[in-house]
Parts: sequence; structure tokens; C-alpha cells
Amino acid sequence: MDKFVARENIKHFRRELENGADEPTRATMLKLLVAELNHLGHNREQLAKLDHHISRLSEIMARHVELMDKLQFNGQSSERASMVLATYNDLMAVYIAHRQRISALGHAGRPPHPPTPPGRSSLEA
Repeated sequence: MDKFVARENIKHFRRELENGADEPTRATMLKLLVAELNHLGHNREQLAKLDHHISRLSEIMARHVELMDKLQFNGQSSERASMVLATYNDLMAVYIAHRQRISALGHAGRPPHPPTPPGRSSLEA
């Protein structure tokens, strides 16, 4: 149940962040997002999901920069678009840092340990 709640909170925070947020709100939401990501654990599944989100966010950011260029070229205000891009940058930094944490723990590339046979300690196995 806890993982379900964490996943739903993560979805909510991502949606809110992807819509752009002012600096104080963004900082709070990023902290909450990191806490929920940590609740899900550090495993290969989380690493794969982060890779997907990093790839997706890279594409969104590239399209967003193109949009900002068009706004500026047409003389329109890009203040809101700049705030959204700053949010994307912060979100990307969180994803990359979390990915590095998982990789550093070694869980992502290491197969699970075989179970210890009955009657033996894990040190003997």
C-alpha cells in the first residue's frame, strides 16, 4: 500500500512540476518528490523508470526551448516559459541525482543474492 501511495504522489508531483511552478513551490515539490522516490527503493525497476523519465523530459525540454525561441522571435513574453524551463531543469537534476544514487548503491546492475540454505548463516553461504 505504501508503494502505491508513493507512486501516486510521484505522478502528482511530476504533473504539477511539468506545468511550471514558482521557486518556493518548486523547491518544496522537488523535496517531496525525492522523498517519495526514496520510498520506492533503489532497484533495477526504479532505474529503468528513471531512464524513461529522463529521456521523456529531455524531449519535452528540447520542444520547450524551440517554443521559447518562437515566442522571443515573435516578440511575445517568454517569462512563464522561462519559469517552466527552470522547473524542467530542476526536475532533470533530481532525476539524474537519484539515478546516480541508485547506481552507486550497485543494486541496479547486480543480480539478486541467492537465498541462504536452511541451517547456514548468510556469512557461510
